[in-house]
Amino acid sequence: MYGLCEKIKRYIMSISFQERRKKKLRQYRKEFMRLQEMEDDELYFEYISLKSEYEHRKNVMTIFLLSIVIAALADAWKYFFSFIERIMQYAISAQGSETETAKVVLIVSVLIVAFITVVVFWILIAHMKRIHELNKNLMIIEKVTKERSID
Repeated sequence: MYGLCEKIKRYIMSISFQERRKKKLRQYRKEFMRLQEMEDDELYFEYISLKSEYEHRKNVMTIFLLSIVIAALADAWKYFFSFIERIMQYAISAQGSETETAKVVLIVSVLIVAFITVVVFWILIAHMKRIHELNKNLMIIEKVTKERSID
């Protein structure tokens, strides 16, 4: 019983702000030490690699956001709903049950819109997290480089 209570307490503490901060600090120190042990040319190579990936991700994110804005301004959803309307008109003329057909088409169209929205937000969040991580690593490398130049 005591072991279970202790495990629950450790789990709750692991999701607390202080524990997450301590974990991030341990990761920072580990990464800092790893970078300090590198030779100058290896550190510079790491910096260049991270910087180029960071800039690439930033550019991809900008293009992705611009394409979303352009699609919204170009009223891309108008074509989707126009297509759904044509499907409904065809289904109603082919069958006789307008309400059932309308319900099915409405559910399918809502699911498609929800799926597209979730996928777009998932891609945006994944890119933003990676850009944040790259920026943090770049700042650590810059700190190591700065400390080396002081010594």
